[in-house]
Amino acid sequence: MEQYWKVLDSAKHEETNMKNIFAAIAVAGFVIVHAAIGANAQKIETPPLLDGTKVTYYYQNGWGAHVEFKDGKLKYEWIAGPRNGHGNKDLAYRSRKIGERMYVISWLEESHPDYMTLIFNFKNNVMYSSGILRFATKDQTIAFDGGIIQKLELSARD
Repeated sequence: MEQYWKVLDSAKHEETNMKNIFAAIAVAGFVIVHAAIGANAQKIETPPLLDGTKVTYYYQNGWGAHVEFKDGKLKYEWIAGPRNGHGNKDLAYRSRKIGERMYVISWLEESHPDYMTLIFNFKNNVMYSSGILRFATKDQTIAFDGGIIQKLELSARD
C-alpha cells in the first residue's frame, strides 16, 4: 500500500493542474444540479465512456469503494471504513475524457440528495472526488478528497 502513496506523492506536480480542473468541474457540477432541478431544465446527454469499467479505490483515511459502470449507469459499494457494505446502484452517470487515461464522471443521487464528481487518472492510479452531500437540506456538507486506485478493469471508449 505504501507504494501507492508514493505514486500519489509523485503526482504532486500534476496536482495543481488537477485542482484547477477539479475546481472548475465542481463549480460546473453545482451549476448543472441547480439547472436540473429548475422548472425549465434541459437534459444534458453525454456518452457513457466508462461502461464495462470496474474501479476499486482507497482514500488516505482508510475508506474504500468499488465502482462499476454498465449501460450508462453506475453502482458503488463502500468496501472499507464506517460505510462498509453500504452503496447504491442504477445511478445514471455523465462522463468526459479530460486527458490521456483521465476521465471525469458525475452523478446525482436523488435519494440522499447527493451530487458527486470523480476524476480518475488511470495513468497514475490516482483519483479525486468532490461532492455536495445532502444538498439543499439542513445537513448539507461538502466532500473533497483524493486517493489511490488499487484495482482497475478499464473498458473505456474514447
